[in-house]
Amino acid sequence: MIARSSLRKGWCPGALRPMESGDGLILRIRPRVGTLPISALSTIAKTAAEFGSGEIDLTNRGNLQLRGLTAASHSQALADLGDAGLIDADERAEAVRNIIVDPLSGIDPARTDIRSLTGRLENILIEDRTFWQLPGKFGFSFSGTAEARVGDRSTDIMVSSIAPETYAVSLDGNIEVGALLPPHRVVEAVTGLTAVFLELRASDLAIGRMKDAVARSGSATIYAAAGLESTKLAATEIDAVSLPPAGSLNHRGQVFAAGVGLPFGRIDAHQLGALYAVASNAGTDVVRMSPQRVLVFPVDDDTKRDNILTEAKRQGLITEPDDPRLLFDVCPGSPACANATTETRRDARRIADAVRGRPSLPSIHVSGCEKGCARRGAAALTLVARDGRYDVICNDDPAGPVALAAVSPAEIDSAVARFILEHAR
Repeated sequence: MIARSSLRKGWCPGALRPMESGDGLILRIRPRVGTLPISALSTIAKTAAEFGSGEIDLTNRGNLQLRGLTAASHSQALADLGDAGLIDADERAEAVRNIIVDPLSGIDPARTDIRSLTGRLENILIEDRTFWQLPGKFGFSFSGTAEARVGDRSTDIMVSSIAPETYAVSLDGNIEVGALLPPHRVVEAVTGLTAVFLELRASDLAIGRMKDAVARSGSATIYAAAGLESTKLAATEIDAVSLPPAGSLNHRGQVFAAGVGLPFGRIDAHQLGALYAVASNAGTDVVRMSPQRVLVFPVDDDTKRDNILTEAKRQGLITEPDDPRLLFDVCPGSPACANATTETRRDARRIADAVRGRPSLPSIHVSGCEKGCARRGAAALTLVARDGRYDVICNDDPAGPVALAAVSPAEIDSAVARFILEHAR
């Protein structure tokens, strides 16, 4: 069993405040409004290769992480990333920019463009130091559809577009209730709810996230304290909007983007450089980050799309939305993380191969220790490594009741495949 002190959670790495891991320092880049200029991919690839291990992760919050830096190379990496405009001026302002943005908003005609609202909130979080007191993992999300969860990820405060000129603002812990607002009131409502959370936390430090505040005070009380009227929200069809945006993305036959999935969220500097080259040649100006670990390249014709997807496939990346690897949330595992007791990515690859082709695959979270860093909340199947073996948990997070205990890594692929088959009957 890992010492509890080493399993402490509560903050995330940044660029200015890197985190020590088993393979060196982790440097996290937080894109503005979920978007990077295409030239940033070239800079990040070169920086990762020169100053780190060359491995880059796309996180479940849509951020990019460079791995394997040292104390000396970190300062050199910051200089190059800073010259490219990818670094915040203050680590506290950087830390508070935890916003997940619908990666298809503004390019998919079927979705509302929520980028201006996101940008306004981001600027307020940076400029108003009151919000710098937020816990390190406190986050926001903006969805261009009626489904509040972007990529099936819950955040502390969620904004969704439920009708023309009408948005819902909802809270983790009671997503079925929310405030219905016109566009011009959305950001004010979000900051008001955040201020109420900070007041509740000041009187009770056991409140670490909005879910805790909802459990203690009730969502109706929190909305009322923010001057908002809450109402029961209509249920939405999640499956139609939560598929990973990989492959050819079209609306009524017109292509609007090419989505490139990263196997278990990982890409290397060479692969990223190759994507930059083909996307740049296609005239793509920006790349969007999906929390489902997909890079979305806006394009406007079939040739540009095909060029990007052909190169991505050549690089061993994901170009089909039904690739089972997109259903996995996988931490770096051993030896990259000192807490992990299994090689999670190796084991996830074997599981993905074992279940490939099966219909209706569930979400799968593979965690090298009890922290469960790769996914917040429940997955259909959660695999938690303890002392080199996996416990399997159904429809819960890593702290949930164990359905299948102490499975060896050599047997985990067949055990999961058998488990899925038996429970599909």
